[in-house]
Amino acid sequence: MKTSVMLVILAAVALAVAVFVFSKPAYPMNEEGAKAFFLEDLKEKYPSAEVREIVEILPMTGSDGTPYYQLKARVTKGMGTPCPERIHVYYDYPPKNFVIQPPEYITKGCKVCTNEPNCILLFPEEAIIASHTYEGGEEVARFIKNNADASAIASFEPSDATWRIAWSSASEGAGYSVVLSKQQNKILAVTPS
Repeated sequence: MKTSVMLVILAAVALAVAVFVFSKPAYPMNEEGAKAFFLEDLKEKYPSAEVREIVEILPMTGSDGTPYYQLKARVTKGMGTPCPERIHVYYDYPPKNFVIQPPEYITKGCKVCTNEPNCILLFPEEAIIASHTYEGGEEVARFIKNNADASAIASFEPSDATWRIAWSSASEGAGYSVVLSKQQNKILAVTPS
């Protein structure tokens, strides 16, 4: 009798472990569920980032016919500083095999378009860095060096394919406006503001 009770208990434990190990967590299979899950994960992994946004979501079908989503997010730390860091993070939802793609660094170490003769400034973080590191941005670089609170706001003007960077400093009460070509790797104008 003792042996049969022990066998029943062992079988119940084995069944519970098998159910736990082999069952898949329930993920809501819709675009909103994918976005919410990904944004929560980004918040946990990059708590100091000022910008965490999903920039692309694609419905996909796995080789076994299972639907899933591929997501791409922008994560930026130091937005508005002289050297913002931008990465792109990629994610499959629901998670597949727990394989995580490493983030793609867009800007890092205050460098942009280093040794690239045909560089295109696609993102505001790149434009901010270029506004004080490209030839012609020396005056802005001095302004940044002399004003620890210097901050930048970047905007893109599609009509003439230019970036406009507004530099300011509360302690200085002044700043600079920089116009950059999106495709020509150069500063077009620097004016005090």
